[in-house]
Amino acid sequence: MPLFSYSAYTASGALETGEVQAPSDVAALDQLSAQGLTPVSLKAGGQSLPWWQRDLSFGGAQSSKPDALEHFFKTLAGLLKVRLALLRSLRFCEGNTKDRAMAQALSRVQRDVRDGSTLGQALRSAGSFFPDRLVTMVEIGEAADRLADVTDRIAVTLASEAEQRRELRGALIYPVILVVMSLLVMALLVFFLAPTLAPVFASADAELPTVLRLMVGLREVILAQWPAILIAFCAVLMASRLLRHPVRNFIARIALRLPILGGYLRQSETLKILQTLALMLSSGASLPRAMATARATTRHPAYRALLTQTEDRIMAGGALSDGLSRSPLVDPMAGAMLEAGEETDQMIPVLDQLVIDLRARSARTLAQAIRLITPLITLVIGVSVGGIILSTVSAIMSLNDVAF
Repeated sequence: MPLFSYSAYTASGALETGEVQAPSDVAALDQLSAQGLTPVSLKAGGQSLPWWQRDLSFGGAQSSKPDALEHFFKTLAGLLKVRLALLRSLRFCEGNTKDRAMAQALSRVQRDVRDGSTLGQALRSAGSFFPDRLVTMVEIGEAADRLADVTDRIAVTLASEAEQRRELRGALIYPVILVVMSLLVMALLVFFLAPTLAPVFASADAELPTVLRLMVGLREVILAQWPAILIAFCAVLMASRLLRHPVRNFIARIALRLPILGGYLRQSETLKILQTLALMLSSGASLPRAMATARATTRHPAYRALLTQTEDRIMAGGALSDGLSRSPLVDPMAGAMLEAGEETDQMIPVLDQLVIDLRARSARTLAQAIRLITPLITLVIGVSVGGIILSTVSAIMSLNDVAF
C-alpha cells in the first residue's frame, strides 16, 4: 500500500507532520480528516529528513539501541497499566523518546496499528528493529489479553540486562585506562626518548643498549613502512570481519576453559537463557517455543547446540531438566533448581528465583575477576615500562662510569 507524508493542523491549532498509508491520495486525506486533522500538504513517499538528521547505515539491518528499547517498553507498560488506549500510549512513547530512530519506528508502528494491525504485527513489520523474542512475547500477550503484564515483564527484563551491561562496562573502565596509558607511554619512549638518546651514545662511541636499539629500529620501521602497516591493519580488520563467526566460536570455546572467566560465562549465559524462559513461560508460551526463543538470544555456539538438543528432547517427550541440569555448561545450582521446579510443578517461580540469584552471583564473580585482572595488568605494565626505563637509565649512567 502506498505511503504518504503529510503536514496538518490539529484541533488545537498545532502543526503536525507524519506519515499515513492509504491506497490513494484521496483515501489518505479521508484518513486525516477522520482523525480530526486539517491537511496542509500531502505527498507520496515517506518523510525526507535533512542529511544531518539521517541515521548512518553501513549495509546492515538497523536495530534499536538497548537503552531506547528499555525506555519504550517501560513507558508503554506504565501507560497500559493505567488503561490508556494503545494508540495514545504509542503516540506518547514516540513523543517521549530522545532516540530519533526509535521515534521513526514508533511512528510507523502507530500507522500500522491505526490501519488495523495488532501491536505484535506492527512491531514485526518494522523488520529487525525490535528483537524477535520481544515481538513474540508481545504477540503472546495480545493473544492472552495480558499485554500490560507482558510489557511490564519485558521492561523488567530489559532493565536487568541493561544493569548487567552497565556493571560490565564499569568494571572494564580501569583496565582499559591502564592499557591505553601503557600504549601512550610506549609511544613516548619509542618516538621521542629513543631518537633523543641515540646521538648521545653515538658521540661517546658507545654501543647502543639492546632496548634502545629495538626501539630505534621499531621507530624506523613504522616511519618507513607505515603505508604497508596501515594496509596490513585494514586487511586484518577485513579478515576478522569476514571470519568473525569462526573466530568468535574459537574464542568462546577457549574462554569457557579459563578459571574465573569460564565461571562468569557459565553464570551469565545461564542467566540469559533462564531470563528468556521465565519471560516466555510467564507470558503463556509453550515450552518448545520458549526454548526456540532462548536459543535465538544466545550467540555462544556451545549453548546454542545445548538448547537445540534440549528442544529435541522436549519434543520427543523429555523434560527440560534432562538436557540442562546434566550439562557442564549450565550453572550447577540452576540445574538442581530446575529439577526441583519440574517435580513440584512450580517452574515459573523457580525460574524467577534463579534469575535473581544468578544475577547477584554473576555480579560477584565479575567483581572478583576484575579484582584479579587489574593488579595483574598493573604488574605487567609496571614491570615492562619500568624495565625499559631502568635499562635505559643504567646505560646512560654507564657512559659516565657511574656505578649503581
